[in-house]
Amino acid sequence: MIYKTSREIETLTDRLLDRSLPKPEWTHAAHLAAGFCLLHRYDLEKVICDMPKVIRSYNEATGTPNTDDEGYHHTLTLFYLYDIKKYITTLTKEHDFVEACHRLINGEIGLKEYPFKFYSKKLLFSLEARHGWVESDLQWT
Repeated sequence: MIYKTSREIETLTDRLLDRSLPKPEWTHAAHLAAGFCLLHRYDLEKVICDMPKVIRSYNEATGTPNTDDEGYHHTLTLFYLYDIKKYITTLTKEHDFVEACHRLINGEIGLKEYPFKFYSKKLLFSLEARHGWVESDLQWT
């Protein structure tokens, strides 16, 4: 298990928000865990509204420029937030937070290739997708 307690996941999320999370700890799994945590704290609309600023400012604090080629990617961010929220809606009220987070990370959504089930690489790596929301060109969840 990557995270042993809910406090570890909450601390990871808080450190992202206050930009104190060391860059090597901002892994794919950490992205998913933070999204999972934030979508438990807040409604989807608030998270969607706040995440661009959160990720851009975190990137700047850790030396990752937000350019046409790296840093914040709007379509990927929203894509994952929508799918994490959809996953959360399948959970029962009695779900174990840590176990559910691990199922997310270790499941289909956690696969790095997952977005390519819905987006061609050409579209997903386009400037339009990086800077704004684009609909999938393959299929949708």
